[in-house]
Parts: sequence; structure tokens; C-alpha cells
Amino acid sequence: MLSQDRLISGPGSTLTENKCKICHELQHIRRSPLSRGEWGDNLKNMKERGTPMTDAEQAVILDYLSLYYNREKPAPAPSPDTLAVGGDPMQRLLESGGCTGCHAADKRVVGPSFTEIAARYGADEKAAATLKSKIRLGGQGAWGIVPMPPNPGLSDADLQSVVSWLLKKN
Repeated sequence: MLSQDRLISGPGSTLTENKCKICHELQHIRRSPLSRGEWGDNLKNMKERGTPMTDAEQAVILDYLSLYYNREKPAPAPSPDTLAVGGDPMQRLLESGGCTGCHAADKRVVGPSFTEIAARYGADEKAAATLKSKIRLGGQGAWGIVPMPPNPGLSDADLQSVVSWLLKKN
């Protein structure tokens, strides 16, 4: 049975989840398979409305959705997300946890940059507990009106890794 918080595994699935979960539940994708052209139109619309997505990311997402969620042909069997392997382990963790959908290293995207977060919380001796709670439970108001979604699926070890990494950035 497919988890309600994951898409079919395949090249580009992690990127697709991270970008789409900014505004939508993944059920939105699963319940309405579209043609490649319709997915392309939807992605163009998402980008125009502010979804942080490069042209290269948009192309990967379009290829993924057109293959695994296409109403005109059946989806292939799940396969590894070969685009999510390799590289910096922390970057992979941030991407797989959906963090990079809203946060970037040194600039605001939907939420504050990792540098801004580290600067705000780095000197606070309660920072680790505060950040763990914010990441796990989500919240709103600390950086503006845009809410941060909760991340209940992040393991305790991964949560600790992210918080430690953030606090070392300061």
C-alpha cells in the first residue's frame, strides 16, 4: 500500500514531493492523473504563482509526473529515485525532508534562509529544543504569516542532525 505522504518512487519523486508539498497535499496529485501537457500547464502556473522552482527542476518534475501520474498510460513499477542519491549527505537530508522547498542557504524563498535561522537562534541556549519543536510541529508567526508545515516523518536522528547543522552555521 502506498503511504499517504509519499508519491510512487522513481527518478524525480523526492523533488516532486518537496515542491508540491509547499502548497498541496500529495493526494492532490494521486487523485487526478493528467496528460503531459496538462502537467506542464500546472507546473507553469505553480511557478508563476511563486513556487520556488528552477527550469531544470520543472523539467524533472514534468518528466516524473508524466511517467508516474499520466491518465493516458499506466505507471511503471516503482524504481529508485536516482536523482536523490549522491552529493552532500546534509543536502540530501534537507531535500528529502522537504526543507529546501521553502528554505535556501543564503536567501529567503518561502521561509527564511538557513543563515538567517542560524543567526536568530545560534546564541540562544534553548535553541536546539526550540528548533526541534518548530521543525517537528511546524508553526506560524516567527518569520511572518506563512506557516511552516509540521515534519512528523523526520526521524529523531535526522531531526538532531538538521538542528546541529543549523546551529553550527552561526
